[in-house]
Amino acid sequence: MEVKETYETKTNNSRITLFKFELSPTQKILFLILSLIGVLFLPFILAGDIFLNLFQSIFGSLPAYLSNPEIYHEDYLFYNFAPVITSIIIYSIFFCLSIYALKKLIKTKENSNEQKRNIILQDRIVNWLGFKISHGQSLFIFSVSLAGMLFIVQEYIYSYIPFFMEGVFESLCWIPLGPYQATSHDLLLNNVPLAINATFFTLCLYSIIASRRGKPRSSRNKIAKNQSLIIFIIFFIVFLFSFIRVLCHLFLFTDLAYTLGITPNVTNSYQTNDFIRVIVILFISLILMITSYFMKENSQEVVKKDIKLSWVNIELTPHRALILFSVAILYIIFFTVIYLVTAFLLKFINFTSITYNSILFHGIFVGIIIFCYYPIGKISKDHRLVTIVENIENSGEYETNWFKFRLNKLYSVIFLSVSCGLIPLFVFQLSLMNMNAQAFLSDFTPIRFNSYLLFSFPLMTVVIIIILIVNIYTIKKTIHSIKTNPSEN
Repeated sequence: MEVKETYETKTNNSRITLFKFELSPTQKILFLILSLIGVLFLPFILAGDIFLNLFQSIFGSLPAYLSNPEIYHEDYLFYNFAPVITSIIIYSIFFCLSIYALKKLIKTKENSNEQKRNIILQDRIVNWLGFKISHGQSLFIFSVSLAGMLFIVQEYIYSYIPFFMEGVFESLCWIPLGPYQATSHDLLLNNVPLAINATFFTLCLYSIIASRRGKPRSSRNKIAKNQSLIIFIIFFIVFLFSFIRVLCHLFLFTDLAYTLGITPNVTNSYQTNDFIRVIVILFISLILMITSYFMKENSQEVVKKDIKLSWVNIELTPHRALILFSVAILYIIFFTVIYLVTAFLLKFINFTSITYNSILFHGIFVGIIIFCYYPIGKISKDHRLVTIVENIENSGEYETNWFKFRLNKLYSVIFLSVSCGLIPLFVFQLSLMNMNAQAFLSDFTPIRFNSYLLFSFPLMTVVIIIILIVNIYTIKKTIHSIKTNPSEN
């Protein structure tokens, strides 16, 4: 979220900005990693949405509907096309933002004469939901809120699709009455998801506005710790979900049901136990939210220049540390996306029941994500990333061409890191695509509306191969950037 820097750098005479936020050198590195991941990975996601999902709607669902429209729902085409078109639009926006950020960060020009009123400066403090946060933390809040608004719009459209109706927000409304029985009401099922989306959208909009406003920071200001913001955000979501589930209990099993024009249900042990469990979670999350307000930075620490790093008993040079840092960010994003998508599709996020499979599923993915975060936390601790960036920048002159861009040594190490991390993922995707194509061809019958897969699978394979070629080209152009000069030792 934030990396403090207390030393003078050669970039002091220029202002590195993104969306008018002034960036420190390490903040620039973080956004460069994220934007590069977006540029190299999002084309694969867009190709899947177009060549598989959109083609399925165009060449499968549409012909089936046109051949016999009277047997289908009147909104059948909307149900089939709206989700995939929305997904394409959302990920296209992310792809364009990634390209914009990458070009902006690589082609940094000196703007020493740029007026300060046009830049959101580093030395400021921001009030956000009662927290006093720094410039770097406000930049994190801005980025998360911007992405959150796009995903909320996507989820709002999905809520109108019957296939997506049994999602996370709807499961809040179902109250268990037995081992395989639950109850709810259409009023709750229709309005609770809308209320949650409206709440999150309003908070994201507020956060975007608040994060861009601030006042000069003084030595007396104590800002919130990074951990406190993470704890608050996570348990605010838990608190909101728990609060809504408590309301569902009250509206379904007490006299408050009459305010909705429905008859209250009879309580039993299953409902009572679930109510008690939700109340406990509600109070625990509330306590943790309140506690996060008291977690503040006591003082601004000085960056340590000489730090020895190791990871699983492997000594890390500055180059290795930055490579590990970049790859860890990549795999956190990858496994988090896989975790959320799989949880939604397989309904492992469900508040009506907790099973052994769901606990095992969450445990595996959370363990992997924590394992990936470990090197990030270790490298960022005591502001070591500042020292790593400084050491690489001072390790000697180096430049290489990457398409139409000129990359210095620091950028080359980052490009090398991300490409090395992406290649195993795309090799796996290539093998997975090959297995799916073989399974399809072995069971292919031209009677089905699936002929589009005869050219969808080859197109997806071509996209993956092109991305692999780009990554191999990037490695070839940047591999010499990690050669250690004698002066570094």
